[in-house]
Amino acid sequence: MFLGHFAVALTAAGRERRLRLGTAMVAAQWPDTVWPALLLAGVERVSIVPGDTAFTPLRFDHYPWSHSLVAVVAWAILFGAVVFTRARSRSAAALTAALVVSHWVLDVITHRPDVPLGPEGPMLGLGLWNSVAATVIVESLMFAGAVFDYARRRTTGAGFWSLIATLVTIDVANILGPPPPSVTAIAVSCLVLMPVIWLWGNRVSGAEPATA
Repeated sequence: MFLGHFAVALTAAGRERRLRLGTAMVAAQWPDTVWPALLLAGVERVSIVPGDTAFTPLRFDHYPWSHSLVAVVAWAILFGAVVFTRARSRSAAALTAALVVSHWVLDVITHRPDVPLGPEGPMLGLGLWNSVAATVIVESLMFAGAVFDYARRRTTGAGFWSLIATLVTIDVANILGPPPPSVTAIAVSCLVLMPVIWLWGNRVSGAEPATA
């Protein structure tokens, strides 16, 4: 899931005035933010296997430190603590921690049974990715509703709408484009993308001053 994670972030940032949009987006994507570094380090593994599921050519072989529920909860506590030290807001800290955990929940909905509960399993997954149409419909509805909700609650401008258009373009390219050329390409693209989204989202956050 790509747009679905950002949908949850938009919904959270629209409601919490001390949470910047970029911070919310990184929180919702945090497991996928640390995952590429672990891939490059050889700690976690993914394979490019077209047809592994209908929606994605990626087969997630081993990723307990970024994506198991136990690890994600630990990351969530750490992320929430960092936000609290900056924003001095318990609600913003709790919400960002919940966003980190939401990534695991949405992955369980979309993945086949390859999402670990603990470092050694068991593996969970409801398999939404087995249907391209169902995945696109669910994510599109989530994202469109979240964008509308955010725009209704916060000030938006050209920067915000260009960010939304960029995320949609990336998602369409992922769906319609060829499989990635290598695992290294996947990791590097993720490592570049998430800092850009963090900076861009924080810059266009429409709200009274926020510190997170």
